[in-house]
Amino acid sequence: MTLFVATMSYELHPDTPRESQKLLLAELAGRRWQDRSEGAKMPAGTVWARKQADPGHTTDDVHEACGRDLHDAVAAVARTGRAIALLRAWVQVSGAGTFGLVPAARPDAGPPR
Repeated sequence: MTLFVATMSYELHPDTPRESQKLLLAELAGRRWQDRSEGAKMPAGTVWARKQADPGHTTDDVHEACGRDLHDAVAAVARTGRAIALLRAWVQVSGAGTFGLVPAARPDAGPPR
């Protein structure tokens, strides 16, 4: 098996209820997507996962599988009768290198003024 790291950012319609957003995260978590890195929350609408693929599979194959994960998770939320609409998404798949959250410039920063 080959190991890849995938990062996915997605945007839901602004009218998507908070309950649907939470259920989508739960659906993605069930597909092994993480909304935290080393205990810290990822930016809103962003998840990451370690993905294994059979030898011979490329980053393109993993990218396609990641898109299926997202669409399947959105469909699962919709099947519960909850309103949800995916507007767009971005997936980046890498086979090597480093990854992680960037530390905040000011960890003590409060709300914007």
